[in-house]
Amino acid sequence: MGTKLEGKWAVYVGQEKYACLSTVDPDGKPQTTPVFYAMLDGEVYVGTQRNRRKFRNIARDPRVSICIDTRETPYKGIMIQGVAEIVEDEAVRKRFHDALMYRYYGHPDSPSWQYLQSLGSPGLIRIDARKISTWDFSGD
Repeated sequence: MGTKLEGKWAVYVGQEKYACLSTVDPDGKPQTTPVFYAMLDGEVYVGTQRNRRKFRNIARDPRVSICIDTRETPYKGIMIQGVAEIVEDEAVRKRFHDALMYRYYGHPDSPSWQYLQSLGSPGLIRIDARKISTWDFSGD
């Protein structure tokens, strides 16, 4: 089991909205894509359709890196390197589903949320953090 986020970095990750997830392609090259995410119990979770490259990459090679950063000054961010686990537990999937819907769409009647629901049941990935690197140029 990896490291859980806590303290100011858990708050930071909980407040930011976007991340870039890197996985390993079959040829060994990195593949990076922007993702929505939610934090549950100090760990980062990402949902994606099972036919997406990132999901297929993780199913084959679970090594990942996720970067969450502030894009304007004062710059700060966190990079989590670790191992991704595909989550099948329905209770965890429901918690993630609810957290993501309210975090990004506000309510279940949102047209964007309705569209995502029409795509079917997404895969859920939990990032098991093995190494965490942070930077903070805000002086805090």
